[in-house]
Amino acid sequence: MQKNYNATVAKIMAIYGKRLKPQDYTEMMNRQSVSDVAEYLKKNTYYGKLLASIDTNTIHRGMLENLLRRSVFETYMRITGFEHISNQRFYNYKIIQTEIDEIVRCIRCINAGSDKLIQDVPVYINHLTSFDLLELAKINDFSGLLEFIRKTPYYDILKDISPNEDGKVDVTKCETLLRTYYINMFRNSADFRSSDSKQFISFLETEIDLINIINSYRLTAYFDASEDDIERDMLTFHGRLTAERHREIYSAPNEEEFIRRFAKTYYGKQMIQNGYDITNIEQSARRLRHKYARSLLRRSGAAPLSVYAFIFLRETEVQNIISIIEGIRYGVESSKIASLIIT
Repeated sequence: MQKNYNATVAKIMAIYGKRLKPQDYTEMMNRQSVSDVAEYLKKNTYYGKLLASIDTNTIHRGMLENLLRRSVFETYMRITGFEHISNQRFYNYKIIQTEIDEIVRCIRCINAGSDKLIQDVPVYINHLTSFDLLELAKINDFSGLLEFIRKTPYYDILKDISPNEDGKVDVTKCETLLRTYYINMFRNSADFRSSDSKQFISFLETEIDLINIINSYRLTAYFDASEDDIERDMLTFHGRLTAERHREIYSAPNEEEFIRRFAKTYYGKQMIQNGYDITNIEQSARRLRHKYARSLLRRSGAAPLSVYAFIFLRETEVQNIISIIEGIRYGVESSKIASLIIT
C-alpha cells in the first residue's frame, strides 16, 4: 500500500502560506535600488532567513538573483527529504531538469564562442548531478560535450547531431530532444496512485500545450518560420490541444491570424474569461500555467502533485522578484514591471 506522505503535504502548505502577497510586490516596485529590494525582503518576508548574513548595502543584482534561485532548490531538497521521498524516482525531476538546462546552456555557449558559462553554474547542486557541472562549463566544442556525457542517458539522445559548416549546432533540435526525454521520464515515473497519476499527467499535458503555443507563437511572430520548421521544434505531446488543432493555429500566415485562431481554443477562451490579454500570448500563457498550478496545489492533497505544483509556484515567485530587480536596475517604469508580475 502506497504511503500518503500527509506530513510532506502539510509542510508544503505551511511554507506556501508564507508566500509573497501583492502588497509585497508593490512595496518592492516602489524601492529605488536592488539593495532596497533586498532590505525589504530581509526585514519583511520569509526570505529574511536567506538574507540574514548578507549585507544588503553591498549586494549586487547577480548575487541576489543567484541566492533566490538557490533558495528554490534548497526548499525542494528540504521538502523531498522531509519524509525521505527523494529516494523515489519521480522526485529526482529537478536534478534531471537542471542537467538538461546546463547541457543546453553549454551548447548555446559553444555556438556563441563564449567562455562565460562557468560564472552561472549552480554549484550547490553539483554533488547530486550525474556529471560535474564545473567540468561541463569548461567544454568548448560539441565533440567534447558528447565525450563528456558518453556515460549518461543524454549521449544517446544527442550522438547523431552534427555541427553545420560553421561549427554551429542546432540548439533548438537538441533542446527538443532533451525535453522530450525529460517528459517521457516524468510520465513513466508517475506511478503513484491512479487518480493522482491521471491528474498529474493532465496537468503536465496542459503545461506542454502552453509551452508549445508559446514556442510556435515566437517562431511565427518573430522568425517567420515555415510550418515544417515549427512542427520540427514542437514537443510531441498533446493534451486538450491536439496536433491537428495546433498545426491549424501555427499555419496562420501572420501573428494576428495566429492569435485569432488561438482565441477559439480552450486555452484562448480561458485567457479571455480570466481577463488576460490575449494579444500577449506569452505572458497570458504563463499566467494560466500559474493559475492551474495554484488550483492543483489547493485541491490535490497528494505529495507528488503538491511538490511539483509548489516548486513551480516558488519558481514563479522568484522570477517575479527578479523582474522587479531588473526593472529597477534598468530604470523601467513601475507600471511596466507590474505587468510582468504573476500572482
